[in-house]
Amino acid sequence: MASAKRIIFLLFCVTFSYGQRIPQAFFEAVVVTVAQETRIQELDTISEKTQAEREELAVLFATTTSYEKSFALLETLVQDYPDNFEYQFLLGGISGILASELPRTKSLPYVRTMKDAFEQAALLNPASLETQMILLELYTGLPWVLGGSNKKASEKLEVIKSLSVIEGFLSEGYFYRATKKNKKALVAYLNAINEIQSCGSQPMELLQDSYYHLGVLAFYLQKDMNKAACLFSKFSNVHDAGSAYPKSFTTHYLNKISNPENIDLEMEVTLMEYDKLTAWIQNNFK
Repeated sequence: MASAKRIIFLLFCVTFSYGQRIPQAFFEAVVVTVAQETRIQELDTISEKTQAEREELAVLFATTTSYEKSFALLETLVQDYPDNFEYQFLLGGISGILASELPRTKSLPYVRTMKDAFEQAALLNPASLETQMILLELYTGLPWVLGGSNKKASEKLEVIKSLSVIEGFLSEGYFYRATKKNKKALVAYLNAINEIQSCGSQPMELLQDSYYHLGVLAFYLQKDMNKAACLFSKFSNVHDAGSAYPKSFTTHYLNKISNPENIDLEMEVTLMEYDKLTAWIQNNFK
């Protein structure tokens, strides 16, 4: 369940929080194994599935990109087990993915299901940093008629800050950036990167994408190339299918640090289009 949850977190965040989805071509391809195909066929042919079998099949559908089938199963699981955090989280994520693939008018039912599921997940597990961050980004990104609310977003921000100092500063930067308060966002981002005194030896328990964000901040705001290289390398080391950014982005940054005279201009354009933090800094503070 954990790996599927991370994939959902990736796809949801890329779709709703960072604007345009980074093209899949920049990531490693999702490979459906023979074992997965065989297991899906085995489970799908069972007429009366147990809870465990339904859960396993829903996760298999999610991880192999059969999102509509996963959604259908998760809806029944949430109805039967409304107090299960994992089911609510996955339903929210799958709903977000499906909503992103439809025209706005047709996506509304999925958007409502998504919001309700993540809100329920947060009630069931308030300490889930991922869930609180998703709600922060939902409340800042959705129009008010669909539940968007800067007041609710600021409440989620306070929860995140209580769970993690660095993640709190990063989320504060995101919130102020999303609400067009660039100076406050800059202060928050500086606070975040200033918390990293020594990247190589300092113990850090961060969400993996935070290493990338901090690397960008070190590169542009502090112009500390050693710290930036360390953070980008840490991101590459923990990178998995749940990362919102491909390894090619960090490889590009590491190449810029080691060989600033030979910059891939095509990748620079790609970063400005798909990496909203890099684009924001370059457009406002370069």
